[in-house]
Amino acid sequence: MIMNKVEIAIARIKEFEPMALINDMQGYYVCISGGKDSSTIQELCIMAEVKCEFVHNHTSVDHPETVYFIRREKERLEKMGHTFRVDTPRFRDGRQKTMWNGVVTKGLPLRSQRWCCERLKEFGGNDRYCVTGVRWAESSRRANSRNMHEIPGETKRDHIIFNNDNDMRRKLTELCLQKRKFILNPIVDWSDEDVWQFLKDRRVPVNPLYSQGWNRIGCIGCPMSRNGRKELERFPKYKAAYFRAAKKHVEHRREVGLHEKGIMESPEKYFEWWLKG
Repeated sequence: MIMNKVEIAIARIKEFEPMALINDMQGYYVCISGGKDSSTIQELCIMAEVKCEFVHNHTSVDHPETVYFIRREKERLEKMGHTFRVDTPRFRDGRQKTMWNGVVTKGLPLRSQRWCCERLKEFGGNDRYCVTGVRWAESSRRANSRNMHEIPGETKRDHIIFNNDNDMRRKLTELCLQKRKFILNPIVDWSDEDVWQFLKDRRVPVNPLYSQGWNRIGCIGCPMSRNGRKELERFPKYKAAYFRAAKKHVEHRREVGLHEKGIMESPEKYFEWWLKG
C-alpha cells in the first residue's frame, strides 16, 4: 500500500513541475520545517528528480535539536548537489523579526491567535509553487480545509482548493501564477504510519526529538503543543524571554491606552494565564 502511495505522490510532484518553472525557472519551493512530514516531501522531491530548492525558515524559537538537524540536512543535501537555504524573517529595515519583538505588540501566541506562524514560519515563497507536508491526518481542521492543490487567498473566501486532479479550476493556477503563492500537498492523504514506514524504508534522517518522546516538532512554547509547559521548563532561558516579552506587551498596552483589569493587571498574571493554556 505504501509503495502505491509513494508512486502517486511522485507523480503528483512531477505533474505540476512545469507550473513551478513558469515564473523564473527556479522550480518548486519546498518548505522544510525539520519535522517528519517535511523530511518526507524532501525525499519525495529528490526521488521525483524535479527542479526545486529546499527552504527552512528559522523562527528564533526552534529547538536546538531542530537547528542542528537542519544544519546537518543542509550539508547532506548540498553535497548531493541540491539547493538548501535557511531564511530569517526581517523587517524592511533589515532587523530580524523574532518571537520576542512580535509578542511586544501582538501578545503571547494563542491557539486562536497564532500570528507567529505567518510572521516567522510562513513568509517567503511568494509567486512560487510551494510543496508542503500538510496531511489530513494531522487534524480534523486540516481534513476539512486542506487539499492537494491550493491557491491561498487573503481571506478564507478567496482560498481556492482543487478537490482532485481533474478539477477544471486547476487551470486557474496558470492564470494567477504571477500574483499568488501556490501550494502542492503531495502527501495530504498519507497516515502517520505511511510517513514513518516511508522514512524507514528510505533510511531518511529524522529529527532526534522524535526519539526523545516528541510527537510534534514545532517552536518552543508553541500553544498548539501538548508539551508547551514541559518545553519551557526544559529551556528556562526561553521561558524567561517569553516573560520579558509579555511584560513589555503589558506596558505597551498601557502606553496606547488599552490597559484592562483581570489577566492584564500585571505581567505575572498575564504570563501565568498563558502558561495554563
